[in-house]
Amino acid sequence: MSDALHTGAPCQDLLAAIWARGDEELVAFGPQGDSHFGELRCGAEALAGVLASSSAARWALCFDDSLLFAQALLACALSGREAVLPGHQRPAALAELGAGFDGILTDSPQLGEGSEHPWLRLPLTDGAHEIPTQRWHAPSRLQLTLFTSGSTGAPKAIPKSWHQLEAELRVLMTLWGQRLVGTHLLASVSHQHIYGLLFRILLPLVLRIPFARTLTLYPEQLKGQRGPWALIASPAFLSRLDPEIGGAGCHLIVSSGGPLALADATRAGQLFGQLPIEVFGSSETGGIAWRQSLAPQTPWCPMPGVRALVAAEERLLLHSPFLPDDAPLLCADRIQLAEAGFHLLGRGDRLIKLEEKRISLDEVETRLQALSWVEEAAVLPLTVAARQLLGAVLVLTSEGQRQWQTLGPGRFLIALREQLRPWLEPVALPRRVRVLATLPLSSQGKRPWSELKALFDGGLAKEMAGPEACHPTRQEMDKTDSGAAVMKISTLPTLLEQVMTQDALVLRLRLDPELPWFIGHFPGAPLLPGVTQVHWAMHYAGQLLGLDRAFGGMSQLKFQRPLRPGQECCLHLTWQADKGQLLFSYKIAGEHASSGRVTLCP
Repeated sequence: MSDALHTGAPCQDLLAAIWARGDEELVAFGPQGDSHFGELRCGAEALAGVLASSSAARWALCFDDSLLFAQALLACALSGREAVLPGHQRPAALAELGAGFDGILTDSPQLGEGSEHPWLRLPLTDGAHEIPTQRWHAPSRLQLTLFTSGSTGAPKAIPKSWHQLEAELRVLMTLWGQRLVGTHLLASVSHQHIYGLLFRILLPLVLRIPFARTLTLYPEQLKGQRGPWALIASPAFLSRLDPEIGGAGCHLIVSSGGPLALADATRAGQLFGQLPIEVFGSSETGGIAWRQSLAPQTPWCPMPGVRALVAAEERLLLHSPFLPDDAPLLCADRIQLAEAGFHLLGRGDRLIKLEEKRISLDEVETRLQALSWVEEAAVLPLTVAARQLLGAVLVLTSEGQRQWQTLGPGRFLIALREQLRPWLEPVALPRRVRVLATLPLSSQGKRPWSELKALFDGGLAKEMAGPEACHPTRQEMDKTDSGAAVMKISTLPTLLEQVMTQDALVLRLRLDPELPWFIGHFPGAPLLPGVTQVHWAMHYAGQLLGLDRAFGGMSQLKFQRPLRPGQECCLHLTWQADKGQLLFSYKIAGEHASSGRVTLCP
């Protein structure tokens, strides 16, 4: 059993407990190999020496590798520097937060280039920096600032002191520490946010269990896990579990970031023998409550020490040891008290969750209205085929009207999304658009959201722009008269060979590193987006099989292995004329990477 779980643990600061770990203890694992705490300690001490000699007091941490992130976090604690977590690594958005930090720590070779701030790339090397040999005493504090969307749409800084983080860690240890002992920890969520920071980095460091250095991107990666394991996941990840994935050895599944469907929770329990534990909370509040959904409308149980009261307009009035002080916090979430806790009724502001990403509708509107094409914008969430996405109702400028007429609705939307990409996450990019001469207002001067939503009702099955509106990518897409997708040569892989077999057309492709699809997806670990794989299949089916048809839907998508720059792969295309479906699969060295079915309209 971990020393941190002994009854004497409350007497010891958890930062000191982390620092007291033995150098030989396994701390992380991944494609790079196993790493032990001595490596983490040496890396943190070396970086702390560099930070201590710098005048920069606040350092933005932007990492894909969780071990290097942990090194940077501990180095900030050792050197008394503030760690700033921007939330994501988009250069334009990071630049806008520039006043919130003085330097950048990253494992990306490009992120710091062009920045006005000093930056350091990890791991440090002797050639780049003088590596101090000083041994450091255990850190006593960690000052942290997270950035999240505020109610006005502007990024909001959330300061976190170590006593807040430690209080929550002790609760998590009490609730689930025993179940995690002896496991190795996998995660599908980023360490750049509070949920991943606590569950993916700090908790395993305290419990002395190894964590994965890289993300678990696909559910198929869970198949064949060896030894006891646990998973820190999102509802979106758990919604993609294949019935064939089941496996033994799972001790715990945690889900947070959004609502987990009862069917998805049940399926995870059946496949892995562990019903997911859902955690409800936010960057501001920390964890508020938890539950395991055994039936519909399972109430939320407040965390130990947390009190949930109902204020005016059904809003949550929160008393929590994870807040900065003893003052209660009035939250935007609406609740209804139940015998065993409370039920969530939704939010009272314009912050929503889309695929576990916290999205400010106000920010999306602000970004739209900053474009030369848009005079006014109203953005609202829509539900299409059980999936949430954003719709935008626009009043266009004269330039925007010209572009609308020239490009047509579908390509206009693609170009619009491209202009928004430097600032917004992909999930926050509008996928439906309607254009009006003026935006309506009620007699009280407010937006009639039900009327705006009605603009999209009834038209969702008959889309304005064909496949690009359903699955817009970058603006290197054209359309034939039939509506089929045709891609420009600069966006295609190198076609090395094509062979027609009895069952399929097989194309051997080289994924050239300069292809635009790898840019920003993801920084430091580029991989080919799934939507691009679908579009390539449609393109080659049209060009080589004569299937010059419009997109009609897709199903049975599976992504088992990532496709990376420089790789060669084989694309198999099979046309099922009786079903009107194109079957595609990508293989690397004979092993499946991805597959799916695309329905093509006659």
